[in-house]
Amino acid sequence: MTQLPLEDPLDYIDFVDITQHGDPGRWKFRGEKAGSGVPATSSGAPPGTRKIYETYEDQWGDEIEVHYFRHTDGTVSDVKVKSRS
Repeated sequence: MTQLPLEDPLDYIDFVDITQHGDPGRWKFRGEKAGSGVPATSSGAPPGTRKIYETYEDQWGDEIEVHYFRHTDGTVSDVKVKSRS
């Protein structure tokens, strides 16, 4: 079985989040948050979609979260950055 390539959610960070948290290429991944990877229950989410919550240290050392949907084809959508403070 061939595994599809996974899109990087950091490729979809809004410009306003980049101005606040710096270059996503310089963020440090800290891990998935507890509860990450659960099935999406949103009415518009295709079957098999999962909700992902990841923690990062931004360019300036502040802890942030990236929330997004991961679809069965490897794509991502609805990428959001949340401050942890």
